[in-house]
Amino acid sequence: MAQSGVAWDSYWRQVDDDLGKVSLEQDIERSDFYSEAEWTVYNVHCNGLGGYRLFARLSIPTGDGPFPGLVQMPDYQSSVDIPFTSLRRNMVVLNATHRGQRGSETPFRASYPGLLTQGIGNSSSYILRRVYADALRMLDLLAAQPVVDPQRIAAAGAGLGGTLALVAGAFRPHVKALAVDTPLMVGSPDAVELAGDAYPLGELNDYFRAYPGRRDAALDTMAVFSPLALAERVTCPVLLSTGARDRGQCPPPLGEELAGRLRHGELRQYPGGSEGGGYAHAVVRTRWLREQTGLA
Repeated sequence: MAQSGVAWDSYWRQVDDDLGKVSLEQDIERSDFYSEAEWTVYNVHCNGLGGYRLFARLSIPTGDGPFPGLVQMPDYQSSVDIPFTSLRRNMVVLNATHRGQRGSETPFRASYPGLLTQGIGNSSSYILRRVYADALRMLDLLAAQPVVDPQRIAAAGAGLGGTLALVAGAFRPHVKALAVDTPLMVGSPDAVELAGDAYPLGELNDYFRAYPGRRDAALDTMAVFSPLALAERVTCPVLLSTGARDRGQCPPPLGEELAGRLRHGELRQYPGGSEGGGYAHAVVRTRWLREQTGLA
């Protein structure tokens, strides 16, 4: 499957069309455990591709809206928490999951490692087809909230979550800004080579060592999921961060190539590894998101 062109567009148009045929059917329940005086948190379920029930936590500021909205995309891990962010005081924040993660693990429970090679035989069966669609559904879920200003929606994430944020920007043109940290460069043969045994990308090299005859077919499958192809379709501003010693998620040469393909990208490279800039960049990211969504 080509990374760009008619075949690429046709593939993702079909995925989005299939998703559009599935009604949202959201169920919302207040969570007293996570709620505070400044915001109220809700446990939310909705339908994803194929009618799969997805889980998210929705945080709504106290006061009158509409508010800007932020989807925090999930990383490559089984459990997704609701980390503190000061943005919750002024933004509706949706902490998303994809199928297989805790809260969205019925009937499919993902394995880590293992998710990156699930159904990798072709692009129709590959699990990332549905995971990417789940990310789009989370954007739809946020936009469906009456308290959200549809003109001020952003997405953010690290690792796989960074890649899913790019998915949001590529296929949801109303997204205002993306904060992308050390995105998982699945679909890039160069990234797989540079990763070596560093996980999560090293999971693919383990698979290729076990099944050397499947390498070419697997790389062909993953090409349609490449962040490099997604980047060319993102029109909103993107704050991209990488770590100079990262190999397992976004090796620096790939981060630079990704930044070069973004129309409005700002790359910040830090001396760390897959954690990127850590707390220092979190401060930068929060300030940037506030500026991009009109809160600064």
